[in-house]
Amino acid sequence: MVNGFILNWQLFYGFVLSLLIVFISYRFKSLNFSGSIATLILGTLVFGVGGWLWAIPILTFFITSSALSKIGKSYKQKLQDTFEKSGTRDHWQVIANGGIGGILVLLAVFDPDKSEFYFWVYTISFAAATADTWATELGVVLKGKPVLITTLKPVKPGVSGGVSVYGSVASFLGSFLIMWLTSIFFHLSTEKILVFTIFGFLGSLVDSFLGATIQGQYCCTVCGKYTEKKMHCDKETKLIKGHRWLNNDLVNLIAILASVLIYFLFS
Repeated sequence: MVNGFILNWQLFYGFVLSLLIVFISYRFKSLNFSGSIATLILGTLVFGVGGWLWAIPILTFFITSSALSKIGKSYKQKLQDTFEKSGTRDHWQVIANGGIGGILVLLAVFDPDKSEFYFWVYTISFAAATADTWATELGVVLKGKPVLITTLKPVKPGVSGGVSVYGSVASFLGSFLIMWLTSIFFHLSTEKILVFTIFGFLGSLVDSFLGATIQGQYCCTVCGKYTEKKMHCDKETKLIKGHRWLNNDLVNLIAILASVLIYFLFS
């Protein structure tokens, strides 16, 4: 009865905190309406069930990714026709980046003996999400010279599967930030922090590989531009590579799942 009472209060506080974050994010156009609802549900679950330690990775990811999406906004607007979605996140983007984390919170509740293990898997999932987001948001702004991850041939900024030195460094630092902030409360060794950082960084590389090989890529039938969008210039675009059903959100989800599974194999 006491534990149930405490959990109810945690959920209430989690809901209030999530509502505050969603309100601010919606006002600053970091989330649209559907993204706000999805974030409210995910945040209530993480904050209310997991507690404040579980809140560190998701808050770090969300705050930094929202802030970085505003950097170089004028330049990024030039690439709006290329990217499938803008910096304002919808529910699919929230699910792609945080859905696996939400599942891991529930697993920790139903299997408390392994809660610490699930916590680190959860943290790695957000390290992977942060690594990928930082690579995209900073790699584009810093205007490095991207190459296709599969062939190392130069490609234009924004092309799926393109990687650059700046983007890769940003990706590693994003994963490292998640692990370093979390390690403060667990006193992890430097070696373990770096190992966990690499697991998150690998998720970003998987994302780029999938983007270069099987993610749907299109060409506008009107203006001839390369794009990730299925519609451009009010016309359906022509598929030139990959699969139509595999969009950027699904690639993000698979990449994070791959990062988690790699950790499972090594653990």
